[in-house]
Amino acid sequence: MSELINNRQKRIEVMKTLIRQLHQGLAEQHVKHQLETLLDEADYSDVFLMEVQLIQEGIPAEAIQDLCDTHTRVLKGHLDLQETPETIPGHPVHTFVQENRELTNTTTQIRHLMAKIKAFPPEGDATPQMDEIHQLLNNLMDVEKHYVRKENLLFPYFEKNELPGPPAVMWGKHDESRGLLKGTLQGFQDVSQFSALEADAFNQFVVQSVIDAIDDMVYKEEKILYPTALNLLTEQDWYEIYLQSDEYGFCLYKPEFEWTPEGGFHKEIRKPAAVDGRIQMPTGSFKLDELIEVFKTLPFDLTYVDKDDTVRYFSPGTDRVFGRSRAILGRKVQYCHPPKSVHIVNKIVKDFKSGKEDRARFWINLHGRMVYIVYYAVRNESGEYLGTLEVTQDLTEVRELEGERRLLAYDTSPEELSN
Repeated sequence: MSELINNRQKRIEVMKTLIRQLHQGLAEQHVKHQLETLLDEADYSDVFLMEVQLIQEGIPAEAIQDLCDTHTRVLKGHLDLQETPETIPGHPVHTFVQENRELTNTTTQIRHLMAKIKAFPPEGDATPQMDEIHQLLNNLMDVEKHYVRKENLLFPYFEKNELPGPPAVMWGKHDESRGLLKGTLQGFQDVSQFSALEADAFNQFVVQSVIDAIDDMVYKEEKILYPTALNLLTEQDWYEIYLQSDEYGFCLYKPEFEWTPEGGFHKEIRKPAAVDGRIQMPTGSFKLDELIEVFKTLPFDLTYVDKDDTVRYFSPGTDRVFGRSRAILGRKVQYCHPPKSVHIVNKIVKDFKSGKEDRARFWINLHGRMVYIVYYAVRNESGEYLGTLEVTQDLTEVRELEGERRLLAYDTSPEELSN
């Protein structure tokens, strides 16, 4: 065993064998001791590389996702020894960790209230503590900003370094937490009608699942994800994440410090280079600055994915239906969607590439707005597939139009438009 422990890859191979045994249904206790023995000389990066290699060898990310809680629990004794990364205030990891402190404070308050209800069960209707728990769960909805920043700003750097697997697993765990939190808040719609017994059961099984999921993600981030990311990303990478973080907002915490990495990096993210003359196209030409502003002015959102499934462009604008950040540029389109919907993305791209289809349409109700989403196959004159164009438009006001307008009238508000 000592020879294996001294050889990192051999150690990881044995760890993978043990994890496969968990995957095949072997009881945790049968593998726990062996894993802990191996990990005496290991660190967090071994756990990360183990997941990467298992996915590369054919175990689906969804299966690793299902095992994630199990093998984290088995490895917990060792991971507990890993220190939470310390960074300078304002650094993206420092901000993530401070948000985690607020999330943990919130889940701790919920646990305290749940214990109070259990220790002193009232007679009759649900307790006032249920209202407090409800409010705290509403506060936890802020975790969406935390998760979205990870998904859109941090995960792309793992993908660029050919490590897409573990972020895909973590994204799946995000979706689990989102679903649990949303379902629990829906359950609180009837909170006023809960009996004390029903309230206790709701707390112990439903609320408990939510706060456990939030706390488990905090643990995985600080013991595995952030230490790995700090070794993987450059200071320039972190600075670009820092500059774009405001676009997504922050979770229960607002950074109070500006951060500039050592080395005097310029504060602007890469912008299009100035081009002399005009950009010639078959039906006319633009100056570069004109073209940029035209795309900003379009009343719909565009995203372009090239023939290699790589995101190459998105139209800017302050009123986009779905947010975009520069971090998606150069990213595979499959990594820009949650794991549960990747099969739809792959189906559309496959049908476009084969020539079977040229358009895929969707329309959804989003926060009371009617949103129309269309994917178009982009082809050259010979019919060769060049890429896919996504066009997204808010049709709410258009659908409300009636009659005709033949005289000039300027729209200053949606209310005047409808009159």
